Amino acid sequence: MNSWDEDCPGANAASRSAPCPRLGRMSPRRAPKGIASMATPQRILIADDNPIMRETLAQWLRAQAHDVITASRGESALAALRDWSRPVGWLYTRAVLPGLVDGWILADQYHDLHENRPVILAGAEQRISSRGDRVLMRPTPAAIFNALRLVLTAAETTSVTPNGAEASRAA
Repeated sequence: MNSWDEDCPGANAASRSAPCPRLGRMSPRRAPKGIASMATPQRILIADDNPIMRETLAQWLRAQAHDVITASRGESALAALRDWSRPVGWLYTRAVLPGLVDGWILADQYHDLHENRPVILAGAEQRISSRGDRVLMRPTPAAIFNALRLVLTAAETTSVTPNGAEASRAA
């Protein structure tokens, strides 16, 4: 279940392109520059408790043909990460999420599957972690989108060597 289903009861896959009646108009005002030059389509998980931020990012990424999964709570994001039938390729999460599972736990779980790929985290301070994660301080949707664009483009230009979990799924 994604956040659209959580936040917009009665919505189905066909109605996701329509505005959510509970949240109001969700179409982004304007996509950031460079949206047309994003990398090959990927499956991206967005874990953010802010419905406007979450859906704006999702719409921008879907406009680039990415398969986007959204979650408003850490537990639902963790379930999406563990769904082997739909493996997640990239992760954006807030460091602090409602519930028992936070963004740091999600990042650890993600790194168990994708050892060499960075996570984009919205946290209290801007830094790069020892695993290459990018932590953005008070990010805007455009800043998050640009960070995702950078890691996707970098992964495409420098072939990322899959770890055991990625290699076994690819085989």
